[in-house]
Amino acid sequence: MIQSNRQQAAGNIAWLCLALLALLLSFGVSWLILIPFDFAYEWLYSLIEIDKHIATFAPKNPIKLDFESTTDLERFRLFSGIVTAIHQHGVGLDTLVYHNPQGTALAKLLSHDEVVHLQDVAILIDRMKVLLITCVVLFVGQLAWIYFKAVRIPTFKSMLFTVLAFLCLIIIAVLIIGPYEVFYTLHVWVFPDEHKWFFYYEESLMSTMMKAPDLFAYIAILLLVIAVPVFVLIMWLIRRIVLLKPPRSHAA
Repeated sequence: MIQSNRQQAAGNIAWLCLALLALLLSFGVSWLILIPFDFAYEWLYSLIEIDKHIATFAPKNPIKLDFESTTDLERFRLFSGIVTAIHQHGVGLDTLVYHNPQGTALAKLLSHDEVVHLQDVAILIDRMKVLLITCVVLFVGQLAWIYFKAVRIPTFKSMLFTVLAFLCLIIIAVLIIGPYEVFYTLHVWVFPDEHKWFFYYEESLMSTMMKAPDLFAYIAILLLVIAVPVFVLIMWLIRRIVLLKPPRSHAA
């Protein structure tokens, strides 16, 4: 009886670890889905009125002039250039130039400090890629162990409830602490102390055109909205795979 309870507990822990790995992979898939769409910048641009934000703060920039005269398409192109660069080790960040509606080059978009910061972001993304690959390896290994050990399958609802409840607790904690406080604290933890990461709108076209940190909050919501159904699909497929395993044959 005790041995059976231990096996059941070990099986539940194995399934919980698998579900948490699936959750991490789901966010990775969500990120990969959003990259080709530039994290829905064009849609969010209108939703959170980034154009008005640019019209307010771009004229106050004493160094990068006339950004307010750029078209929406030019801003979309620049943001897409940043997205592409941070996913290619930061290559090309210092060559981004903004143009007026007539096509005349006005100035480089990013300052030296902004380029350094976005290169730090590129390094972080490279590390996230390694983490994602590690999660894939662990996920496959854990699934294989569960499959060949014939670990008892928890109910689909219990697995979803456990992981989604865990996710809800994280969201509640973020809301209690404050999204802005979490955002700034993570920046302090992640980025080198000697590198500037906070930029006022009046001095940074990067922050202005991103309406930071508001844009990132909406992107985080999009990542969550996509990751949840991806997670449900992964867990459903896992159950199908395990349940399709033929029963063990016993000697007569």
